[in-house]
Parts: sequence; C-alpha cells; structure tokens
Amino acid sequence: MGKFGEYFKSAIKQIIGNGYRTAMTMLGIVIGIAAVIAVVSLGNGMSEFVQSEINGIAGNYGSISLNTSKTSETFSQDDIDLLEEQIPDIKGISPNFSTYGKVKGKRATLEASIAGVAPAYRYSMSNDIIAGQYFNAQQVASNQRVCIMLRDDAKKLFGTENVIGMEVEIEVWGKSVNYTIIGLRDSMNRMYQFLMEGQDYYATLEVPYTSMGADFDFNIEEFYSMMLFADQSILTESVDKAREILTNKHGLRGTSALSAYSMADFSQELDEILGYARTFLLLVSVISLIVGGIGVMNIMLVSVTERTREIGIRKSIGASTGAIMTQFLSEAAILTLLGGIVGIIVGIVMAYIICTLIGFKVIITPTSVLGAAFFSVLIGLFFGIYPARKAAKMKPIDALRL
Repeated sequence: MGKFGEYFKSAIKQIIGNGYRTAMTMLGIVIGIAAVIAVVSLGNGMSEFVQSEINGIAGNYGSISLNTSKTSETFSQDDIDLLEEQIPDIKGISPNFSTYGKVKGKRATLEASIAGVAPAYRYSMSNDIIAGQYFNAQQVASNQRVCIMLRDDAKKLFGTENVIGMEVEIEVWGKSVNYTIIGLRDSMNRMYQFLMEGQDYYATLEVPYTSMGADFDFNIEEFYSMMLFADQSILTESVDKAREILTNKHGLRGTSALSAYSMADFSQELDEILGYARTFLLLVSVISLIVGGIGVMNIMLVSVTERTREIGIRKSIGASTGAIMTQFLSEAAILTLLGGIVGIIVGIVMAYIICTLIGFKVIITPTSVLGAAFFSVLIGLFFGIYPARKAAKMKPIDALRL
C-alpha cells in the first residue's frame, strides 16, 4: 500500500506539473470513453424502441399455414375447436381471410384492406379498441354486418372519430354491402407510419369472417391459414404444440406441407440483428479510444525522455527494474482512469441529450459504466507497457550521462 501511495503521488505530481499536456492527452481518452457510453446507451435505446414499435405493429401471434402445392388438406372449424380445447392457455384462434376493396364514408372513399376474422383477432395488434367494442362469437355465428376500423381511417371517411353506430359501404369485386361500425382501434404507431410512407394508402377493416363469406362469396368452410394468439411468454411453445397437433390430425408427418411461425421467433431474430448493429457501433467508438491510447503512449515516451536523469538516480540507489516499470505503468493507468471518469460523465450527458432528441429511452446500465472505467485503465496499462519497459531497461550509467 505504501509503494502504491508513492506511485500515486508521483503520478498526480506529474499530471499537475504538466497540466496542459496532460489535459490534451486525457482528451483522447475522454472522447473515446464518452463515445462508448453514448453509443451503448443509444444502442440499448434503439433496441427497446424498435422492439416495442414492431410489437405494436404485429402483436403477439403465430401463423399456421398449409402449402397447397404439397397437400390437398384444408383447415376447418373443427381444427380451431381442437386447438382451443388442447391448448387452453391461449387467447384464441382465428381463420385468416383477407381481400382488397373499397370503403365509402360520408366524406371520402378509400381503397381498403379487409380482414375476415374471428373475435380472437382483436389481439392481432397492440393498438387495442379505444371506442365501442370488438364483435363477439354470437355476432360471428349470426353473420352480422359489423366492422372495426382505425381511428385515422374514421377521420378520413367521416371527418370525426365519433363513428360508433355509423355505416360504411364496403365494395369487393363489384358487390357493395353496408356494415355498421361497432369498434374503433387506436392509430398505428410511428414505426408503421414510417414503413408505409410513400405507399398507397389503404384503410384497414376487420369484419366477421362469416359475414365476409356470406356477402362476398368466400368459402369459409375450408381455409389454408389461421392465426393463434397468446402471451409472448408462451407463444412459441403454443405455436409448436399447435403445429404438432395439426400435423398428426391431417397426417402430414414427414412432409413440409404445414408451416408455423410466431412473432416471438421474429423478435429473437430482430434481437440478433440489433445486437450486430450495437456491436458494430461499439467497435467504431472503440477506435477513438485506441487513438486516445496511442496518445497516452506518446506522452509517456516523452515523459521517459524528460525524466531520464531521475530514472538513472533511482536505479543507482537501488530501485529495481520492476519498481521503475510499475511506477510508469501506474502513471499511465491513473492518467487514463481520470480521463475515463471524465469521459463517463460526458458520455452520460451525451446519451441523455442524443436519446432525448431522437425520442429513444435512455438506458445506461451499471455494467457499461464500470466496463468503460475498467477498459480505460486497461488502455493505460497496455499502451504504457512500451514506455515503462523503455524506462525500466535503462542502464544507470547511461541515464546519468544524459
């Protein structure tokens, strides 16, 4: 502890005695550490933002489909009943019928994407019902002409979002039918709006699949795709179990005719992609830290040259090679540690400013802060080795002669 105290005092003396030079040397470390902290925080905020926005677009569901080129089997209501019986923890299952057409309100007529679905489809997106209610099993069974639409679509069609009870005219394949609006979904999130920017605008409507079948001549007795809705924690397991049940029921074992995919799988893949992006950004920021380390090495070499006589005197009175080397390594480590502490403070401030301006959540983990401090010391030790060895290997007679 005594020797370390001496090394620390010596390092502080050198830092204070060469204030301007020390500040310029520390600047590289400060910039490097600040960049690492800011980039890690930005990466975490970006991941949280993208994940939440993507989940807001897609919701928690699994898709189960039949490949018609590989099998003549079809799904039916019996399959839905079987899955809901054998997988009781799920929120529900819906057949997946969809088509394009037009929807007409009092103020406008829009191109429309129309989904014929069951009540469980309300869980397909995170923007839940904000007015009215979703259609229920009884309304589906009785083929009622009711529909759900988005708040934005209601404003375009009627000039207001107070549309519950109003009628819209839905046209598909030249046939028009009036449907009553009974529910209104919230607007889609920013990610969806960004992805759809520049594309043709389509209103989004959800109607009972039985009504779609009756009004627009869809065969709802047989279908090739269905959606399973469950909490994220059990989604993948539920989809896998549904695939196993349907594979056995339809005799499709050993074929690739039935496919299943869950949004939980997509979330994992997205996590991996975002992880690569965060790693790339971190590596780029580390380059500035390495540049700062090179600056430390240069200033330590200058210090060794300036203190040649001091080194010679210390060695002549018995200082060991290891002691001289430890002294200069300690100075390099303390110099970079101080730069690291300042860099952490600057990095946290930068992270708050950047994330706030972009709209990301500020996520700064203790691991990243402690890791940055530890890494700054390692940089000092690594880039201080060569100057320290150069100082330690000096012969006393040569050092005193200079």
